[in-house]
Amino acid sequence: MTTTTASPSSLPPPSSNFVRALLTDLYQITMTYAHWKIGKHDESAAFELFFRKNPFKGQYTVFCGLDECLKHSQSFGFTQDDVDYLKSTPALQHCDEGFFEYLLNLDTSQLKVYALSEGTLAFPKIPLLILEGPLGLCQLLETTLLNLVNFPSLIATNASRMVLRAHPASCVEFGLRRAQGPDGACSASKYSYVGGFGATSNVQAGKDFGIPIVGTHAHAYVQAFSALDEVSGLTLYNKKTNQDENFLQRVLKYRVGHHLISTNDGELASFTAYACGFPDNCLCLVDTYNTITSGLQNFIMVAKALDDFGYKPKGIRLDSGDLAQLSVQCQEAFAAVVEQEPARKEAFSSLTVVASNDINEDILVELSHMDHGITSYGIGTNLVTCQAQPALGCVSMENSTDGILLLYTGACCSTL
Repeated sequence: MTTTTASPSSLPPPSSNFVRALLTDLYQITMTYAHWKIGKHDESAAFELFFRKNPFKGQYTVFCGLDECLKHSQSFGFTQDDVDYLKSTPALQHCDEGFFEYLLNLDTSQLKVYALSEGTLAFPKIPLLILEGPLGLCQLLETTLLNLVNFPSLIATNASRMVLRAHPASCVEFGLRRAQGPDGACSASKYSYVGGFGATSNVQAGKDFGIPIVGTHAHAYVQAFSALDEVSGLTLYNKKTNQDENFLQRVLKYRVGHHLISTNDGELASFTAYACGFPDNCLCLVDTYNTITSGLQNFIMVAKALDDFGYKPKGIRLDSGDLAQLSVQCQEAFAAVVEQEPARKEAFSSLTVVASNDINEDILVELSHMDHGITSYGIGTNLVTCQAQPALGCVSMENSTDGILLLYTGACCSTL
């Protein structure tokens, strides 16, 4: 457990605009009022946040959320607008005016926060975070800090378990569109990165938290093309000849043989256009139509053309079907290119094969016992929603020791 001291201006505000003094349960305010009525609100108190069981029936939990707890603890305070709202509520409208003055003047200058370091492995019933300060203040912070620790720790733990199962393949987070709202999505991106994921598709999270962003295209992009005429005029700078050249003509040079002529024209057009847009990072989704007889073959044509122009193709993504079998077939096709054309070894020997489509920990375990050619997993829904376990359970108990009130609430520790 570490102790740190933060000056009033050393931390930015919480990442979410919802994290304010009113982001608490009503009963925290009613309890504080009851304490205030009898002069107990300024008594010294200690709140210890912890959990009773590791999530996912596992052996550890990754503690996260400390940074947001410290930001909130530093910026905590009620505004006049907050107090006016509280006065208008049926539950609090009868409260003494002095209580609302107390809320307006409340600050965290007497608060200390002790905590495990962010990303530390934690275990049941061991404090993650301890608050020391006036009872009323600690009471008003409790719910918010639990909220700021529970989901982040759950996400980071879920992510770490998936990373361990996926090894040596890497993991990237694709969960934005199915996460529980914008805050849930950005929190999932942030804390899955702490848990070992290497990147996210969430551009906002990339900007806010400095996480590498990744992504290529979807089935809708492929389906937006129907004919090769749509890309017939595209040119790409050829690094080897130092001039712009028609790229489709080079691609079609490799479309020989009946099995290649029958590949989907719209798909080939989409890959060609994407390669011209991103020649240094061309990774194509190959399962829109037929993965092996169309998508894979179209990618190989485009990849060869990129290689001819002095660029290194990135790889493919599989989003349906038997991921293990299809990935092996794709890797075998890449190896066959190298065998037939040894000069293409650099371009084809280390292509990325990304697998996505409802990947969860159980599927990762299954794949780890099978032959496959997957080098990276794109994981979304089952990561960001923690479908295997939706919450990290917490507890709340109260004891009094040597005049200091100890309140056990279930989640974390650090110092302001």
